[in-house]
Amino acid sequence: MLKSELNRYVHDRRTRIFAILIIAIPILDFIQVLFSQDFIAFGDPKYRFNPIVASFLSGSQAEHYGQIIFVWFMPILLLGLCADRVIRDHKEQYDVTQIMRLGKKRYYLVGLMVNGIFAFVITGIGLVLNYLLALLVFHGGKDFLTDDLENTNMLTSELSWQYDHTVLTMLIVTIMTVLLATAFSLVCYVLSLMFVNYYVVYTVAFVIWFAQIISKYSTTYLMQPLIEYGLKYQVPSAVIFVAISGAIIGFGYWRMVIRHDDWL
Repeated sequence: MLKSELNRYVHDRRTRIFAILIIAIPILDFIQVLFSQDFIAFGDPKYRFNPIVASFLSGSQAEHYGQIIFVWFMPILLLGLCADRVIRDHKEQYDVTQIMRLGKKRYYLVGLMVNGIFAFVITGIGLVLNYLLALLVFHGGKDFLTDDLENTNMLTSELSWQYDHTVLTMLIVTIMTVLLATAFSLVCYVLSLMFVNYYVVYTVAFVIWFAQIISKYSTTYLMQPLIEYGLKYQVPSAVIFVAISGAIIGFGYWRMVIRHDDWL
């Protein structure tokens, strides 16, 4: 069942379009950053962007407009990728056939796995490709576009560690971003199952995502390196995100599998 569902999504035109878009955004962002580099001074490592600054997830440090789009509009990207497919399936009565064949529990869990796999792989490909390009082109660069290293009053031990271990920092941030996207893809899938209405699902998904983005413990703190918000903010941010996502997924299971006898 899992293999057949993955194959069905792979051959879905809409899924392909959004997959290409999710991968293309970091690549196009790299091109934009490349042209913002001063090519006259490129030969001098002192004036060449450090790869972590040139990477997609560094946000506004090198005018990463693509990263802003990716973060703020993640619900649209994830829903378009595959999370709202269940709404189309419901309109075509495909879900009825599958539930009768598999049962509600297996149908629910397979849907979660398919969405999780797609979100994990596609977002991972885009982010990894972007950073590999940054490492290749900006290798040896020492320009961090900030005076943090000179301003010892602003340089915390956590931030200092990130500057000293840029590759490991990017690995951690990339993994966190991919996991966040994967988890929220599951949330979007559950919302699609419960509401089965594009307008409601997209609205609710945006409200849930934006509420966490603009909060004191913003999820953006988990998706960007070289920021002044350390573990004091990042840990609560992660806990809040996991709690909200887990609650929605758990409620969806109770609502659609355990309690809702008339799902069909």
